Amino acid sequence: MADLNLLWAIIAQLCATSLNFIGMTIQKKAANELPKIGLEAGLLKSVKNFLLNKEWIIGYGLNGVSVLLNSLALALAAISIIQPLFGFGLIVLVVFSHFYLKEKITQIDIIGVLIGITGLIVIGLTAVQPDQLLYTDLLIKFFDLRGIIFLGVSLCLAIILYLTSEKITKNVSVILLTVSSAIWTATSFLFYKAIATAVRDLGFVSAFFGEGWLYTWSFIGLIALVSSIGLVMLNIAYQNGQCVIVVPIWSSLQVVLPILAGIIIFEEWLNFSAKTIIWQTIGIVVMLVSLVILSISNGKKEDSCVLIQKENKNIKESAESTPIKPSMEKSLDQNELLVDSHK
Repeated sequence: MADLNLLWAIIAQLCATSLNFIGMTIQKKAANELPKIGLEAGLLKSVKNFLLNKEWIIGYGLNGVSVLLNSLALALAAISIIQPLFGFGLIVLVVFSHFYLKEKITQIDIIGVLIGITGLIVIGLTAVQPDQLLYTDLLIKFFDLRGIIFLGVSLCLAIILYLTSEKITKNVSVILLTVSSAIWTATSFLFYKAIATAVRDLGFVSAFFGEGWLYTWSFIGLIALVSSIGLVMLNIAYQNGQCVIVVPIWSSLQVVLPILAGIIIFEEWLNFSAKTIIWQTIGIVVMLVSLVILSISNGKKEDSCVLIQKENKNIKESAESTPIKPSMEKSLDQNELLVDSHK
């Protein structure tokens, strides 16, 4: 039964991370084709534009399904087994972007995909499901000294990094902001696991409206808090830095921090043999290498698209103030073709 739960958890997580990255890509493509929020159409009109855009709604729906599947996976298996599979979404994204966005698959993409598949196989073949953690035991571990120290140190570090980022050079500031954002966002996975475990053990009605309702709704509030802070900081990092720097750091920490939490707070590796720990560590490291490679490749594509859009904007602004020369028209047309190829 435990092996079957582990199998379903892995399948659910692979589907969840795939739908998450695909949904984000569809939303981004739709957002790029809409007027900028607030600046061009006003806030209320901007919201209406997004809600009436079919592509954006589809992407948002896929993200919602991914959250449900991720919660299912966290309820069935250890977070230290589930979270390394986060990188599989980037593998799917490479293929999806090739057909949907017409992006070219580079040699770096192929290397990253092959490494990721290798890591996935290692983790899948050597994964061992630890004893299932009951909801009451999970709550005890959350409020145990280890849990309090881990969460306290992590969130204090995130706050310190943010405050420090305000006082240093821009390049280093972007890195600190990205790490801070990743800590806040990664913490939400722990609270998702708590809610998913509550629903698994108590049932949906009892978890949300029974005796344990206060804990469940508290975890929901914590998810909203840490996710919002993480999202704001991530967007600040995007505005001030390059995707090729932000994406690999942020994505890697989404894997590393929940794994550490699973090992330290929930003691998921406590009864693992040395052989299992070694193979799982190798699999995690291999998946992280794949994640970094594919994130860098994706970041370069994003940065290239942004540069082309800025150049387009400068050419159009120049064209409004001076007569358009044939060479300028040709440059503008070429840039528009390049932007279309990146969308």
